[in-house]
Amino acid sequence: MTYGTEQPHIIGRQAERRQLVAAVEACRGAGGGALLLTGDHGIGKTALLRYASHLAHGFRAVRADGVPAEQDLVYGAVQRLVRPLASDLPQLPARSREVLERLLLGHVPSPGDRSLIGVAVLALLGRASGRSPVLVGVDDLHWVDAESRDTLGFVARRISTERVLILAGTESDGCAAVSGVPVLRLAGLPDQDCLRLIARIRSSAVALPVREVLLHAAGGNPLIMLELLRTLTPAELSQVSRLPDPLPLAPRLARRRLAEFRRLPGDCRRLLLLLAAEPGLAPQTLLRVAQRASIDPSALKPAETAGLITVSNTVISFRHDDLGRAICQGADLAERHWAHGMLARAFADTHDDRRCRHEAALLSEPNAELADELERQAVSARRQGSPAHAVELMERSAQLTQEDGPRGSRLVAAADCCRRAGRPRRAARLLERAEPLVGSDQLSLRGRMAYLKGVIALQHAAAPDAYDGLLTAADLLAGEDPSLAVKALVAAGEAGLYAGNAALPVQAGRRALAVLNSMGHEQPASRLAADVLLAVADALQGRLSAAVPRLRERLDTAAQVDDPLLLAWASHGALFIADDARARALATRAVTLARTAGDTPTMAHAMQYLAYPECWLSGPEAATLTAAEALRLARESGQLNCVRNLMGILMLAAGITGDSAACGQYADRVVGEAQAHGLGLASALGLWGLAHLDLACGNWAEAAAKLRRLARTRLGHPGVAIEAVPSYVEAAVRAGDRPRAERAATTFAPWAEAIGRGWPAALAARCRALLETGDTEEHFRCALRLHPIGDRELELARTGLLYGEYLNRERRRSDARAQLREAADIFRRHGARLWLDRTRAELRATGDDWDPAENESPALEVRSATLTSRQHQIVRLVAQGATNKEVAARLYLSPRTVDYHLRRIFERLGITSRADLIRWFAAGTGSGT
Repeated sequence: MTYGTEQPHIIGRQAERRQLVAAVEACRGAGGGALLLTGDHGIGKTALLRYASHLAHGFRAVRADGVPAEQDLVYGAVQRLVRPLASDLPQLPARSREVLERLLLGHVPSPGDRSLIGVAVLALLGRASGRSPVLVGVDDLHWVDAESRDTLGFVARRISTERVLILAGTESDGCAAVSGVPVLRLAGLPDQDCLRLIARIRSSAVALPVREVLLHAAGGNPLIMLELLRTLTPAELSQVSRLPDPLPLAPRLARRRLAEFRRLPGDCRRLLLLLAAEPGLAPQTLLRVAQRASIDPSALKPAETAGLITVSNTVISFRHDDLGRAICQGADLAERHWAHGMLARAFADTHDDRRCRHEAALLSEPNAELADELERQAVSARRQGSPAHAVELMERSAQLTQEDGPRGSRLVAAADCCRRAGRPRRAARLLERAEPLVGSDQLSLRGRMAYLKGVIALQHAAAPDAYDGLLTAADLLAGEDPSLAVKALVAAGEAGLYAGNAALPVQAGRRALAVLNSMGHEQPASRLAADVLLAVADALQGRLSAAVPRLRERLDTAAQVDDPLLLAWASHGALFIADDARARALATRAVTLARTAGDTPTMAHAMQYLAYPECWLSGPEAATLTAAEALRLARESGQLNCVRNLMGILMLAAGITGDSAACGQYADRVVGEAQAHGLGLASALGLWGLAHLDLACGNWAEAAAKLRRLARTRLGHPGVAIEAVPSYVEAAVRAGDRPRAERAATTFAPWAEAIGRGWPAALAARCRALLETGDTEEHFRCALRLHPIGDRELELARTGLLYGEYLNRERRRSDARAQLREAADIFRRHGARLWLDRTRAELRATGDDWDPAENESPALEVRSATLTSRQHQIVRLVAQGATNKEVAARLYLSPRTVDYHLRRIFERLGITSRADLIRWFAAGTGSGT
């Protein structure tokens, strides 16, 4: 791709642009250099090269862009680079001048002369730079002939004192010919820049959920985003349910992939067509198919050399998934039939069940026997945790089924698998196809369809709309499948909480009670789910004395339940009684079960309830890891409401740590758009995170305003609202609004009293201290006594900070320092930068410049007390010899999370290796934890 000198309009890329400006200005002075821009096709390399060309006014610019047609033309690019500088050839040494003149005449240098080409080009550029700086631009370096790449690499490594700047762009991360040249790797654009791109390109509205789908599909690649915006119709962009699934391939990208494919030899293309028809083939299987097709297996080598596929001992796969799609779409009917026929026969030889899918692809008429077999395989695939594979099998089974009833039932089953595989839009279309096939007398199946529609709506529609659909499903299922009816009502209650409307879960709870009373035989899972819903409803109606014991009693039975959705709901219930440890344990189990079942949407959903207690138990950094992983899964599986909730958790964690940039990254989408999408939970979490930034900086009025907004009906979440009351009391008192602070404290006190223990009781005492009701100091001391060790340490530190500030105002500076130092140490360990700054400022006001990082290291036994319960579990397993992967499996965590915790353990214990940890544990210091 070529680039001109017109000023480009670039969105984002500030750091990359600064680097280019520095390179251009350095060359303008006296120092030359080179820079290799790498990244995927369409990532923005050409735009940045164009930008650099615009910066280089007064430079002599020459270009030698790669062109596919000249990829095999020896020294073709060097020839194009030298020609504009030919007037300087007479000033070169005779040997250099001669070799370049012959090159311009089209003579291929002899092997003996090729070593002189690089020296001659270097001399020519040096001579040309004597009059003005020279900019050499080479876009698409991967298409430049090998000899020219060698020459450019030779020159780029030696440019230093000459006023020559070489800028090249390539898709290849490591181009061996230019090794040793500084590399600028271009990652995808951040979401905010992609949203700016959407706003600039599309004057018509792009629906909020559609934007999230496009952000995930583009992966930060501006070309893919532009292609999607130009390919999709206004109607499709206006409503997420109208988006095709899968999204169309970006036309330019598809043409490029197919051009690469079509340049390959015929036998190589046929093998790739087989791989596209059956992705993930094992090498041995492809070998058998190739032999049956009379193709030499080595014919695949050109595709591997070109970087189109990756080959391991167990699997052959496309480097880019869209290449397989492009090959299938570009093949004609005869080619596709050939591929399916070859694969069917090869699998038949080994009695492989995959034969059926390819035989089915060759049929256009119903076939009952094959349809039954495909259904059997689909059920097996689902049980084995492969819902995506089950979808393909079940949908094809439906296509081969002639009778309406069975065909409709199989389409509904395919839709359920599709939802579990993270394809909600495709699942919705399968349900649409099933609708006219399912009779009005099939209440159970119609109820199941309504349930699936409601769950899909909960993933990417407005939460109140999902609530209505789930109630409809429960009505249809109550008499036919009461267990699923209860599950629908639980999901409805959750939708009501998402929306921040406390009345909705109360209504759902009443209906759940009616369904339970009608059940002849109760199932433990249904009883757990319904009782949690009823207890939450009691709590929202102020009947806390009934709700708290009911929740505690029912959650004790959760071990009998193995439904990850219901366990996630139980985790939500545990948060209502301030049992963070139980909430984390239940959510962890839900994540594990969902992962085993291959149910990505449920796994991401459960990780919401894992990340929140992690924030308080293990710290905001651990919560950020969990939430970021869940955010990726939620985007991949099309759970747009879950995406917003996870962004809210990330904002809360960022607010606690004082990361205003991370908070700002999501603020518009989480807080600004929450009302339009009916998402009170996401809004509440985001507002709480923003309020933390204000509280830590002493912006009392701003913090109070955000926390008041958090508690409003339909803009917040009742659970988050009650937990945030102590923060509001602090903000309101400091802002001089004592009456509102007192009213807020009276709403928190009954909940804390009903809980009767733990951090709620401690924070209630803190509120009394801030309001100076009675003996202020005694209230602060009571708050510190009541606070459990290791539970919400950050709140303990905030209490210590407030107590220290109070003591300092009372001129008891020595006592204040003790409280402030302990608070500072906790804030430092959790990375709460702004809170640490506020604490250290107060310490300085006491005349103490003490730095907690420089404090004398306490004894190892004392330091071990700073470990969280999760970290103690990890220590014990590592000491027993478990690897990170084994620890992750035992504790239902990701290996990445285990690695994070180990780094924090090493830091807190002052050790540097697993061996040190094992010795510490063996000495008995940690064995009793």
